[in-house]
Amino acid sequence: MFVSCEVDNLTKPYLSNPFGKKKDKRIESWLEIINTLPCPANKKVSLESEVRVDFEDDTFYELKDLLLRLSPWRKGPFHIRDIFIDSEWRSDEKWKRFKKLNIDLKEKNILDVGSGNGYYAFRMLGDGANNILCLEPNLVHVSQFAALNRFVTSDNIRMLPERLENIKFSDTKFDVVFSMGLLYHQRDPSQHIKDLKNTLKDGGQLVIETIVSPEAYGNFLEPSEGRYASMPNVHYVHTDKGCKKLFEELSLSLQCESYNTRTTGQEQRKTEWMPFKSFESALNPSNLDLTIEGYPAPERKFYVLEKEA
Repeated sequence: MFVSCEVDNLTKPYLSNPFGKKKDKRIESWLEIINTLPCPANKKVSLESEVRVDFEDDTFYELKDLLLRLSPWRKGPFHIRDIFIDSEWRSDEKWKRFKKLNIDLKEKNILDVGSGNGYYAFRMLGDGANNILCLEPNLVHVSQFAALNRFVTSDNIRMLPERLENIKFSDTKFDVVFSMGLLYHQRDPSQHIKDLKNTLKDGGQLVIETIVSPEAYGNFLEPSEGRYASMPNVHYVHTDKGCKKLFEELSLSLQCESYNTRTTGQEQRKTEWMPFKSFESALNPSNLDLTIEGYPAPERKFYVLEKEA
């Protein structure tokens, strides 16, 4: 059983078609690519310190071309045989910061909201998690996960192409819930956190990773026209004080937190696998302490919260 009977039944239809009943003119092409990829029987999968799958295959150039056709690759990196999928984000750097918080994921059932292509879910599995349910509405990312799992072939990670607000669990509660890089995109941040909390068991842990703005902004920075660091749909960039106010209002106790980490062009950049504009267009070229819109440059932070019984 995957997480619970409810989740098992909810996700089973997506095992044969990862897109379910979603409509997109690219789906046919994606499915053709995914079904063309090898599903190696003899392989070595490493998920503890990286996401790597090694196997014997003589279709290197065809394989790379197929995977490139699923671009842009935002999260990663991934090592598939001799192919290095050099994603826009060095997501392994964020995961290193999370690991420093010493949160035990062993045997936990986890919900990863806004999971992207499943990079973090694979790393959670490498850290001993039981089952991970990913929610990801972006179908490009869903196609990448389906492709990656042809190689990893894990039964312990499943993905639904849905937003959290569109999924109503009647009797499923998770041990750990992740929301990374989502809070500042919410029109109603409090409701987002409330929705996350509602999926947790009593005593469960909520991991929030977000951009934080300087304390001079009070509770939050509200970008003009919803743009911040070249990102659209950024509604509120909370300060540390503002984040903690939200958590307190929703009766979530703070277990631990990370230091602030400035985003750099080494951690986020355009590559062969994501050839469009990236972090180099986010900052003011005359003053790298400011975004292109004139706001303080992004710093990111982890919070680990507990749902009290």
